[in-house]
Amino acid sequence: MKYSFNFLQVTNWLLVCRQNIKKIRDRVVNEEITKEEALQLLIAEKYKIGKLKDILHRKIRLHGIQKDFLRNLKEIKKEYGIED
Repeated sequence: MKYSFNFLQVTNWLLVCRQNIKKIRDRVVNEEITKEEALQLLIAEKYKIGKLKDILHRKIRLHGIQKDFLRNLKEIKKEYGIED
């Protein structure tokens, strides 16, 4: 594999995408941008999330899920403020 990514990097990228989507929503609500511009920005975020999905899929297929990741998943979620 040409690039190697760990779980925290991917989680950070997902959080950035989530924050960007919220910013787009706020800009539309405040009428700073048009809905067409927002749509283009959302399509770009969808593309980024698709790439992250591919990275995760390849990583799981090549390496499998590590036991320590599953054990620490709840703690990681608490650190990042992600709730089920």
